[in-house]
Amino acid sequence: MRRSSLAVHVALLIVSIVASTALLQAQYRTSIQGVVTDPTGAVVSGATLTLTNPATGEKQVRTSDSDGVFNFNALAAAAIFRLDVEKTGFQKKTLDKVELVPDQANALNVVLEIGAQATTVNVDASSLPALDTESASVNGVVTDNEIQHLPSFGRDVTKLTQLAPGMFNDGSQAGGGGQYTLPGTQSQPTSSGGATGIFATENLVQGYSNGNQAQNTGVSIDGISTTSAVWGGATVITPSEDSVNDVKIVTNSYDAEDGRFTGAQVQITSKSGTNNYHGSLFFTTHQPNLNAYQPFFGVGTRSVRDNSKFNQFGGSVGGPIWKNKIFAFFNYETVREPNANSIGTGWYDTPQFDALTPAGPIATSYLGFPGNGVVNLGLVPNTTCGSAGLLEGVNCATVAGGLNLGTPLTTGVGTQDLGWTEPGNPGCGGAGTGCGTPGSPLGTTPDIADYITSNPTTLMQRSTTAVLMSMPPPRIGLVSPSTGFL
Repeated sequence: MRRSSLAVHVALLIVSIVASTALLQAQYRTSIQGVVTDPTGAVVSGATLTLTNPATGEKQVRTSDSDGVFNFNALAAAAIFRLDVEKTGFQKKTLDKVELVPDQANALNVVLEIGAQATTVNVDASSLPALDTESASVNGVVTDNEIQHLPSFGRDVTKLTQLAPGMFNDGSQAGGGGQYTLPGTQSQPTSSGGATGIFATENLVQGYSNGNQAQNTGVSIDGISTTSAVWGGATVITPSEDSVNDVKIVTNSYDAEDGRFTGAQVQITSKSGTNNYHGSLFFTTHQPNLNAYQPFFGVGTRSVRDNSKFNQFGGSVGGPIWKNKIFAFFNYETVREPNANSIGTGWYDTPQFDALTPAGPIATSYLGFPGNGVVNLGLVPNTTCGSAGLLEGVNCATVAGGLNLGTPLTTGVGTQDLGWTEPGNPGCGGAGTGCGTPGSPLGTTPDIADYITSNPTTLMQRSTTAVLMSMPPPRIGLVSPSTGFL
Protein backbone atom coordinates (compact mmCIF):
# COMPACT_ATOMS: atom_id res chain seq x y z
CA MET A 1 0.00 0.00 0.00
CA ARG A 2 2.82 2.33 0.84
CA ARG A 3 4.63 1.57 -2.42
CA SER A 4 1.47 2.32 -4.36
CA SER A 5 1.02 5.63 -2.52
CA LEU A 6 4.65 6.60 -3.22
CA ALA A 7 4.24 5.77 -6.91
CA VAL A 8 1.11 7.94 -7.10
CA HIS A 9 2.92 10.88 -5.49
CA VAL A 10 5.89 10.55 -7.86
CA ALA A 11 3.56 10.33 -10.87
CA LEU A 12 1.65 13.43 -9.74
CA LEU A 13 4.92 15.33 -9.33
CA ILE A 14 6.02 14.42 -12.88
CA VAL A 15 2.62 15.35 -14.32
CA SER A 16 2.61 18.66 -12.47
CA ILE A 17 6.08 19.53 -13.81
CA VAL A 18 5.12 18.68 -17.40
CA ALA A 19 1.74 20.42 -17.18
CA SER A 20 3.30 23.52 -15.68
CA THR A 21 5.96 23.92 -18.36
CA ALA A 22 4.08 26.49 -20.46
CA LEU A 23 3.06 28.55 -17.45
CA LEU A 24 6.43 28.43 -15.74
CA GLN A 25 8.31 29.30 -18.90
CA ALA A 26 6.67 32.71 -18.66
CA GLN A 27 8.77 33.40 -15.59
CA TYR A 28 11.81 33.70 -17.91
CA ARG A 29 11.46 37.06 -19.65
CA THR A 30 15.09 37.60 -20.63
CA SER A 31 15.87 37.36 -24.35
CA ILE A 32 18.56 38.08 -26.95
CA GLN A 33 17.94 39.51 -30.38
CA GLY A 34 20.38 40.76 -32.98
CA VAL A 35 21.68 40.70 -36.53
CA VAL A 36 24.56 38.75 -38.10
CA THR A 37 26.58 40.82 -40.63
CA ASP A 38 29.88 40.67 -42.51
CA PRO A 39 32.64 43.31 -42.18
CA THR A 40 30.97 45.47 -44.86
CA GLY A 41 27.67 45.56 -42.93
CA ALA A 42 25.82 43.22 -45.29
CA VAL A 43 23.50 40.81 -43.51
CA VAL A 44 24.46 37.13 -43.26
CA SER A 45 21.53 34.77 -43.57
CA GLY A 46 21.64 31.06 -42.72
CA ALA A 47 24.26 31.46 -39.99
CA THR A 48 24.03 28.85 -37.24
CA LEU A 49 23.98 30.30 -33.72
CA THR A 50 24.38 28.03 -30.68
CA LEU A 51 23.68 29.53 -27.24
CA THR A 52 25.09 27.47 -24.37
CA ASN A 53 24.58 27.82 -20.63
CA PRO A 54 27.86 26.33 -19.30
CA ALA A 55 26.42 26.01 -15.78
CA THR A 56 23.69 23.57 -16.84
CA GLY A 57 24.82 22.34 -20.26
CA GLU A 58 21.63 23.63 -21.88
CA LYS A 59 21.99 24.47 -25.61
CA GLN A 60 19.68 26.32 -27.96
CA VAL A 61 20.28 26.55 -31.72
CA ARG A 62 18.93 29.24 -34.02
CA THR A 63 19.49 30.18 -37.68
CA SER A 64 19.63 33.78 -38.85
CA ASP A 65 16.80 34.60 -41.25
CA SER A 66 16.96 36.31 -44.65
CA ASP A 67 17.55 39.64 -42.91
CA GLY A 68 20.30 38.19 -40.71
CA VAL A 69 18.05 38.45 -37.64
CA PHE A 70 18.10 35.89 -34.82
CA ASN A 71 16.59 35.70 -31.35
CA PHE A 72 16.67 33.53 -28.22
CA ASN A 73 13.71 33.78 -25.85
CA ALA A 74 12.81 32.65 -22.31
CA LEU A 75 16.38 32.74 -21.02
CA ALA A 76 17.33 32.38 -17.38
CA ALA A 77 18.52 35.80 -16.23
CA ALA A 78 20.85 34.18 -13.71
CA ALA A 79 22.98 32.55 -16.42
CA ILE A 80 26.19 33.65 -18.13
CA PHE A 81 26.08 32.31 -21.70
CA ARG A 82 28.43 31.39 -24.54
CA LEU A 83 27.37 32.12 -28.12
CA ASP A 84 28.95 30.28 -31.08
CA VAL A 85 28.25 31.64 -34.59
CA GLU A 86 29.16 29.65 -37.76
CA LYS A 87 28.65 30.11 -41.49
CA THR A 88 30.44 28.54 -44.44
CA GLY A 89 32.96 31.01 -45.86
CA PHE A 90 33.36 32.84 -42.55
CA GLN A 91 35.52 32.31 -39.50
CA LYS A 92 33.71 30.80 -36.53
CA LYS A 93 33.10 33.36 -33.80
CA THR A 94 32.67 32.59 -30.11
CA LEU A 95 31.36 35.17 -27.66
CA ASP A 96 32.17 33.95 -24.15
CA LYS A 97 30.78 35.15 -20.79
CA VAL A 98 27.76 36.91 -22.27
CA GLU A 99 25.93 38.69 -19.42
CA LEU A 100 22.36 39.89 -19.90
CA VAL A 101 20.13 42.53 -18.39
CA PRO A 102 17.45 40.42 -16.66
CA ASP A 103 13.73 40.39 -17.48
CA GLN A 104 13.95 42.16 -20.84
CA ALA A 105 15.24 41.96 -24.41
CA ASN A 106 19.01 42.32 -24.95
CA ALA A 107 20.67 43.44 -28.18
CA LEU A 108 23.65 41.42 -29.42
CA ASN A 109 24.89 41.97 -32.98
CA VAL A 110 27.58 39.70 -34.44
CA VAL A 111 30.11 40.53 -37.17
CA LEU A 112 31.65 37.50 -38.96
CA GLU A 113 35.06 37.78 -40.54
CA ILE A 114 35.65 36.23 -43.97
CA GLY A 115 37.96 33.23 -43.79
CA ALA A 116 38.24 29.51 -43.17
CA GLN A 117 35.51 28.08 -40.94
CA ALA A 118 38.16 26.09 -39.06
CA THR A 119 39.48 29.38 -37.66
CA THR A 120 37.75 30.52 -34.48
CA VAL A 121 37.70 34.09 -33.19
CA ASN A 122 37.16 34.17 -29.41
CA VAL A 123 35.77 37.31 -27.77
CA ASP A 124 35.48 37.81 -24.01
CA ALA A 125 32.05 39.44 -23.82
CA SER A 126 32.39 40.12 -20.10
CA SER A 127 34.61 43.09 -21.00
CA LEU A 128 31.62 44.63 -22.77
CA PRO A 129 29.05 46.13 -20.37
CA ALA A 130 25.47 44.91 -20.70
CA LEU A 131 23.74 47.97 -22.11
CA ASP A 132 19.99 48.38 -22.42
CA THR A 133 19.47 49.46 -26.02
CA GLU A 134 16.20 47.60 -26.62
CA SER A 135 13.87 49.53 -24.32
CA ALA A 136 13.31 53.09 -23.13
CA SER A 137 13.07 52.12 -19.46
CA VAL A 138 15.25 53.58 -16.73
CA ASN A 139 16.49 50.77 -14.53
CA GLY A 140 19.29 49.45 -12.39
CA VAL A 141 20.35 45.88 -11.56
CA VAL A 142 21.79 44.82 -8.21
CA THR A 143 23.90 41.74 -8.96
CA ASP A 144 24.58 38.67 -6.82
CA ASN A 145 28.10 39.97 -6.12
CA GLU A 146 26.72 43.28 -4.84
CA ILE A 147 24.06 41.54 -2.77
CA GLN A 148 26.71 39.45 -1.02
CA HIS A 149 29.18 42.27 -0.38
CA LEU A 150 27.13 45.42 0.18
CA PRO A 151 25.63 45.97 3.65
CA SER A 152 21.85 45.62 3.85
CA PHE A 153 20.20 46.11 7.24
CA GLY A 154 18.61 42.85 8.41
CA ARG A 155 19.91 41.02 5.28
CA ASP A 156 17.00 42.54 3.37
CA VAL A 157 17.70 42.85 -0.38
CA THR A 158 14.93 45.43 -0.81
CA LYS A 159 17.15 47.88 1.10
CA LEU A 160 19.48 47.88 -1.93
CA THR A 161 16.81 49.28 -4.27
CA GLN A 162 18.09 52.78 -3.45
CA LEU A 163 21.10 52.01 -5.70
CA ALA A 164 18.95 52.24 -8.84
CA PRO A 165 18.70 55.49 -10.82
CA GLY A 166 15.51 57.35 -10.00
CA MET A 167 15.18 55.83 -6.50
CA PHE A 168 15.57 58.09 -3.50
CA ASN A 169 16.22 57.07 0.11
CA ASP A 170 18.95 57.94 2.59
CA GLY A 171 19.05 54.38 4.00
CA SER A 172 18.88 55.54 7.61
CA GLN A 173 17.48 53.45 10.44
CA ALA A 174 15.64 54.44 13.61
CA GLY A 175 17.43 54.62 16.95
CA GLY A 176 17.89 51.43 18.96
CA GLY A 177 18.08 49.20 15.88
CA GLY A 178 14.47 49.71 14.82
CA GLN A 179 13.09 50.32 11.36
CA TYR A 180 12.91 53.70 9.69
CA THR A 181 9.58 54.97 8.35
CA LEU A 182 9.64 57.02 5.17
CA PRO A 183 7.94 60.44 5.39
CA GLY A 184 4.27 60.27 4.46
CA THR A 185 3.95 56.54 5.17
CA GLN A 186 3.04 56.57 8.86
CA SER A 187 -0.20 54.68 8.19
CA GLN A 188 1.53 52.18 5.92
CA PRO A 189 3.53 49.03 6.77
CA THR A 190 7.07 49.75 7.86
CA SER A 191 10.31 48.29 6.58
CA SER A 192 12.09 45.35 8.14
CA GLY A 193 14.01 46.03 11.35
CA GLY A 194 17.15 44.46 12.75
CA ALA A 195 15.53 41.67 14.76
CA THR A 196 12.74 41.03 12.24
CA GLY A 197 15.17 40.63 9.34
CA ILE A 198 13.35 39.43 6.24
CA PHE A 199 10.36 38.20 8.23
CA ALA A 200 8.14 41.28 8.25
CA THR A 201 4.73 40.09 7.05
CA GLU A 202 4.30 43.20 4.90
CA ASN A 203 7.74 44.67 4.25
CA LEU A 204 7.59 48.18 2.79
CA VAL A 205 10.28 48.76 0.16
CA GLN A 206 12.24 51.80 1.33
CA GLY A 207 12.45 54.27 -1.53
CA TYR A 208 10.65 56.82 -3.65
CA SER A 209 10.63 56.48 -7.43
CA ASN A 210 10.78 59.75 -9.35
CA GLY A 211 8.49 61.56 -6.91
CA ASN A 212 5.97 58.72 -6.53
CA GLN A 213 4.83 57.64 -3.10
CA ALA A 214 6.42 54.54 -1.59
CA GLN A 215 3.12 52.63 -1.77
CA ASN A 216 3.13 52.92 -5.59
CA THR A 217 5.98 50.40 -5.89
CA GLY A 218 5.34 46.89 -7.23
CA VAL A 219 7.36 43.82 -6.21
CA SER A 220 7.67 40.44 -7.98
CA ILE A 221 9.76 37.31 -7.47
CA ASP A 222 10.51 35.26 -10.60
CA GLY A 223 7.74 37.08 -12.45
CA ILE A 224 5.07 36.45 -9.78
CA SER A 225 3.74 39.49 -7.91
CA THR A 226 4.28 39.43 -4.14
CA THR A 227 2.90 42.92 -3.53
CA SER A 228 0.44 43.08 -0.65
CA ALA A 229 -3.21 43.14 -1.70
CA VAL A 230 -3.84 45.73 1.03
CA TRP A 231 -0.77 47.97 0.93
CA GLY A 232 1.01 48.87 -2.29
CA GLY A 233 4.77 49.07 -2.05
CA ALA A 234 4.95 46.26 0.53
CA THR A 235 5.91 42.69 -0.30
CA VAL A 236 4.37 39.77 1.60
CA ILE A 237 7.51 37.69 0.96
CA THR A 238 11.06 38.92 1.36
CA PRO A 239 13.53 36.30 0.11
CA SER A 240 16.80 35.45 1.80
CA GLU A 241 19.85 37.16 0.32
CA ASP A 242 21.49 33.80 -0.35
CA SER A 243 18.58 32.78 -2.60
CA VAL A 244 18.60 35.94 -4.76
CA ASN A 245 20.57 36.12 -7.99
CA ASP A 246 19.75 39.72 -8.86
CA VAL A 247 17.29 42.53 -8.23
CA LYS A 248 16.20 44.71 -11.13
CA ILE A 249 14.55 48.04 -10.32
CA VAL A 250 12.65 49.72 -13.17
CA THR A 251 11.89 53.31 -12.22
CA ASN A 252 10.41 54.71 -15.44
CA SER A 253 8.86 53.70 -18.79
CA TYR A 254 8.24 50.09 -17.82
CA ASP A 255 6.33 47.60 -19.96
CA ALA A 256 2.55 47.21 -19.89
CA GLU A 257 2.92 43.80 -18.21
CA ASP A 258 4.14 45.66 -15.10
CA GLY A 259 0.87 47.51 -14.65
CA ARG A 260 -1.16 48.38 -11.55
CA PHE A 261 1.60 50.48 -9.95
CA THR A 262 2.90 53.87 -11.13
CA GLY A 263 6.13 53.78 -9.11
CA ALA A 264 9.15 51.50 -9.34
CA GLN A 265 8.93 47.85 -10.37
CA VAL A 266 11.19 45.69 -8.18
CA GLN A 267 11.87 42.42 -10.04
CA ILE A 268 13.70 39.76 -7.98
CA THR A 269 15.22 36.70 -9.65
CA SER A 270 15.99 33.56 -7.63
CA LYS A 271 19.06 31.38 -7.90
CA SER A 272 18.83 27.83 -9.23
CA GLY A 273 20.96 24.72 -9.28
CA THR A 274 23.71 23.98 -11.79
CA ASN A 275 25.89 21.03 -12.79
CA ASN A 276 28.23 21.84 -9.91
CA TYR A 277 27.33 21.57 -6.26
CA HIS A 278 27.61 24.86 -4.44
CA GLY A 279 26.40 26.24 -1.16
CA SER A 280 26.86 28.76 1.61
CA LEU A 281 26.61 29.07 5.39
CA PHE A 282 26.38 32.15 7.58
CA PHE A 283 25.95 33.01 11.23
CA THR A 284 25.63 36.42 12.84
CA THR A 285 24.93 37.30 16.46
CA HIS A 286 23.65 40.60 17.82
CA GLN A 287 24.55 41.25 21.47
CA PRO A 288 23.73 44.52 23.31
CA ASN A 289 27.03 44.39 25.21
CA LEU A 290 28.88 44.75 21.89
CA ASN A 291 26.94 47.86 20.86
CA ALA A 292 28.02 51.42 21.62
CA TYR A 293 25.77 54.06 23.15
CA GLN A 294 24.86 56.94 20.89
CA PRO A 295 26.76 60.13 21.74
CA PHE A 296 24.01 62.51 20.65
CA PHE A 297 22.51 63.14 24.08
CA GLY A 298 25.50 64.73 25.81
CA VAL A 299 28.90 63.55 26.95
CA GLY A 300 28.68 60.64 29.39
CA THR A 301 25.02 59.98 28.66
CA ARG A 302 24.27 56.27 28.42
CA SER A 303 20.69 56.45 27.25
CA VAL A 304 20.33 54.99 23.75
CA ARG A 305 21.84 51.95 22.12
CA ASP A 306 20.65 48.95 20.11
CA ASN A 307 19.50 46.52 22.81
CA SER A 308 18.25 43.90 20.37
CA LYS A 309 19.57 40.44 21.18
CA PHE A 310 19.19 37.78 18.53
CA ASN A 311 21.01 35.24 16.39
CA GLN A 312 20.59 34.97 12.63
CA PHE A 313 21.89 32.01 10.66
CA GLY A 314 21.20 29.88 7.62
CA GLY A 315 22.62 28.55 4.40
CA SER A 316 21.97 27.33 0.88
CA VAL A 317 22.83 24.38 -1.34
CA GLY A 318 22.34 23.80 -5.06
CA GLY A 319 23.37 21.21 -7.60
CA PRO A 320 22.27 18.58 -10.10
CA ILE A 321 19.75 15.84 -9.44
CA TRP A 322 20.26 14.50 -12.97
CA LYS A 323 23.24 16.16 -14.67
CA ASN A 324 22.30 18.35 -17.65
CA LYS A 325 18.63 17.56 -16.98
CA ILE A 326 17.25 18.36 -13.52
CA PHE A 327 18.64 20.78 -10.94
CA ALA A 328 17.63 21.82 -7.44
CA PHE A 329 18.37 24.71 -5.11
CA PHE A 330 17.43 25.05 -1.44
CA ASN A 331 17.89 27.92 0.99
CA TYR A 332 17.10 28.27 4.70
CA GLU A 333 17.36 31.26 7.03
CA THR A 334 16.16 31.80 10.59
CA VAL A 335 16.20 34.40 13.36
CA ARG A 336 16.13 33.35 17.03
CA GLU A 337 15.32 36.14 19.48
CA PRO A 338 15.13 35.18 23.18
CA ASN A 339 12.78 37.38 25.16
CA ALA A 340 12.95 38.11 28.88
CA ASN A 341 11.17 35.62 31.13
CA SER A 342 7.88 37.28 32.00
CA ILE A 343 6.55 36.45 35.50
CA GLY A 344 2.87 36.90 36.35
CA THR A 345 -0.14 35.30 37.97
CA GLY A 346 -3.39 33.92 36.64
CA TRP A 347 -6.25 31.48 37.22
CA TYR A 348 -5.93 28.30 35.15
CA ASP A 349 -7.41 24.82 35.14
CA THR A 350 -5.48 22.18 37.10
CA PRO A 351 -4.15 18.79 35.93
CA GLN A 352 -6.65 17.14 38.32
CA PHE A 353 -9.52 18.90 36.54
CA ASP A 354 -8.21 17.95 33.10
CA ALA A 355 -8.06 14.29 34.18
CA LEU A 356 -11.81 14.29 34.90
CA THR A 357 -12.78 14.59 31.22
CA PRO A 358 -14.31 11.32 29.99
CA ALA A 359 -13.02 9.48 26.93
CA GLY A 360 -14.63 10.50 23.66
CA PRO A 361 -15.29 14.27 23.67
CA ILE A 362 -12.90 16.52 21.75
CA ALA A 363 -12.01 18.23 25.04
CA THR A 364 -10.11 15.07 26.03
CA SER A 365 -7.74 15.45 23.08
CA TYR A 366 -7.34 19.16 23.61
CA LEU A 367 -6.65 19.02 27.33
CA GLY A 368 -4.22 16.15 26.88
CA PHE A 369 -2.21 17.85 24.15
CA PRO A 370 1.50 18.21 25.09
CA GLY A 371 2.29 21.75 26.19
CA ASN A 372 -1.34 22.62 26.89
CA GLY A 373 -0.71 23.09 30.61
CA VAL A 374 0.41 26.43 32.00
CA VAL A 375 4.14 26.90 32.62
CA ASN A 376 4.25 27.87 36.29
CA LEU A 377 6.53 28.35 39.26
CA GLY A 378 3.95 27.24 41.82
CA LEU A 379 0.75 28.50 43.45
CA VAL A 380 -0.03 31.93 44.82
CA PRO A 381 -0.26 31.28 48.61
CA ASN A 382 -3.36 31.75 50.76
CA THR A 383 -5.91 31.99 47.93
CA THR A 384 -9.58 31.42 48.77
CA CYS A 385 -12.90 31.49 46.95
CA GLY A 386 -13.10 35.17 47.78
CA SER A 387 -9.82 35.75 45.87
CA ALA A 388 -11.65 34.70 42.72
CA GLY A 389 -14.84 36.63 43.54
CA LEU A 390 -16.78 33.44 44.42
CA LEU A 391 -18.82 32.50 47.49
CA GLU A 392 -17.41 29.88 49.82
CA GLY A 393 -19.78 26.90 50.14
CA VAL A 394 -22.19 28.29 47.55
CA ASN A 395 -20.48 28.09 44.18
CA CYS A 396 -16.94 27.39 45.34
CA ALA A 397 -14.99 25.38 47.92
CA THR A 398 -11.39 26.09 48.96
CA VAL A 399 -9.49 22.79 48.79
CA ALA A 400 -5.87 21.69 48.82
CA GLY A 401 -4.23 22.80 45.56
CA GLY A 402 -6.85 25.34 44.49
CA LEU A 403 -10.59 25.84 44.29
CA ASN A 404 -13.35 23.33 43.58
CA LEU A 405 -16.18 24.64 41.43
CA GLY A 406 -18.28 21.49 41.27
CA THR A 407 -18.26 17.91 40.06
CA PRO A 408 -18.81 16.35 36.63
CA LEU A 409 -22.41 16.18 35.42
CA THR A 410 -24.12 12.88 35.99
CA THR A 411 -26.82 13.59 33.40
CA GLY A 412 -24.61 12.47 30.52
CA VAL A 413 -22.08 13.91 28.09
CA GLY A 414 -23.43 16.80 26.05
CA THR A 415 -26.28 17.71 28.41
CA GLN A 416 -26.55 21.11 30.06
CA ASP A 417 -26.25 21.93 33.74
CA LEU A 418 -29.83 22.37 34.95
CA GLY A 419 -28.54 24.25 37.97
CA TRP A 420 -27.72 27.26 35.75
CA THR A 421 -29.68 30.39 36.70
CA GLU A 422 -27.60 33.25 35.30
CA PRO A 423 -24.12 33.87 33.86
CA GLY A 424 -22.85 34.64 37.38
CA ASN A 425 -24.21 31.32 38.67
CA PRO A 426 -23.66 28.71 35.96
CA GLY A 427 -24.22 25.72 38.19
CA CYS A 428 -21.91 23.25 39.92
CA GLY A 429 -22.47 20.06 37.92
CA GLY A 430 -23.59 16.83 39.56
CA ALA A 431 -27.22 16.11 38.89
CA GLY A 432 -27.88 19.73 38.06
CA THR A 433 -29.57 20.55 41.37
CA GLY A 434 -27.81 23.90 41.62
CA CYS A 435 -25.12 25.33 43.86
CA GLY A 436 -25.69 25.86 47.58
CA THR A 437 -28.62 23.39 47.71
CA PRO A 438 -28.88 20.37 50.03
CA GLY A 439 -26.51 17.75 48.65
CA SER A 440 -24.54 20.45 46.78
CA PRO A 441 -22.31 18.90 44.11
CA LEU A 442 -19.21 20.74 45.31
CA GLY A 443 -16.32 18.28 45.64
CA THR A 444 -12.73 18.06 46.82
CA THR A 445 -10.86 18.11 43.50
CA PRO A 446 -9.02 21.39 42.77
CA ASP A 447 -10.53 22.58 39.48
CA ILE A 448 -8.74 25.91 39.14
CA ALA A 449 -5.74 27.47 40.87
CA ASP A 450 -4.00 30.83 40.98
CA TYR A 451 -0.60 30.05 39.43
CA ILE A 452 2.62 32.04 39.38
CA THR A 453 3.22 31.93 35.62
CA SER A 454 6.52 31.87 33.75
CA ASN A 455 6.79 32.83 30.10
CA PRO A 456 10.34 32.26 28.78
CA THR A 457 9.71 32.72 25.04
CA THR A 458 12.00 32.65 22.05
CA LEU A 459 10.76 34.23 18.84
CA MET A 460 11.74 31.94 15.99
CA GLN A 461 11.21 33.00 12.38
CA ARG A 462 12.11 30.83 9.40
CA SER A 463 12.25 31.23 5.64
CA THR A 464 12.84 28.45 3.13
CA THR A 465 13.29 28.69 -0.64
CA ALA A 466 13.22 25.64 -2.89
CA VAL A 467 13.66 25.69 -6.67
CA LEU A 468 13.39 22.69 -8.99
CA MET A 469 14.49 23.27 -12.60
CA SER A 470 14.67 20.96 -15.60
CA MET A 471 15.86 21.29 -19.21
CA PRO A 472 14.10 22.70 -21.17
CA PRO A 473 13.56 25.00 -18.24
CA PRO A 474 10.19 24.70 -16.56
CA ARG A 475 10.77 25.94 -13.06
CA ILE A 476 8.98 25.41 -9.78
CA GLY A 477 9.80 27.81 -6.96
CA LEU A 478 8.60 27.76 -3.36
CA VAL A 479 9.25 30.46 -0.78
CA SER A 480 7.82 29.68 2.63
CA PRO A 481 8.25 32.11 5.51
CA SER A 482 6.95 31.16 8.95
CA THR A 483 6.95 32.57 12.46
CA GLY A 484 6.66 30.73 15.75
CA PHE A 485 7.20 31.00 19.47
CA LEU A 486 9.03 28.49 21.63
